[in-house]
Amino acid sequence: MSGIYLHIPFCRKACHYCDFHFSTNRQNEGEVVQAMAKEIFLQKDYLTDPAIETIYFGGGTPSLLRLKHLELLLHTLHKNFRITADAEITLEANPDDLSTNTLAAFRSLGINRLSLGVQPFPDPF
Repeated sequence: MSGIYLHIPFCRKACHYCDFHFSTNRQNEGEVVQAMAKEIFLQKDYLTDPAIETIYFGGGTPSLLRLKHLELLLHTLHKNFRITADAEITLEANPDDLSTNTLAAFRSLGINRLSLGVQPFPDPF
């Protein structure tokens, strides 16, 4: 079983507990996504098992990406790797970024699993 992890380094704000690489400046989002797409192409022969059964968009906050950028990354993956028909395609998401339309768009792109990051809970008392 092979899988691919894509680190999406963008966040709305810096969280004090986070040790991952991130940026709250999304000015260069398009350039970063283009560089990732190029790296996917360059690494197309890296895996010995050509069947990809899992793709994971982690971060950062991948649900912040523009849909056209998610679409480009997924298209590039499908073009350069053999993604199994039942592949698990996961996107880390902040619940504040989700709406019915956003969820439908994610689904239409082939994303079939969300990893919800729930950082703060309201004080129940």
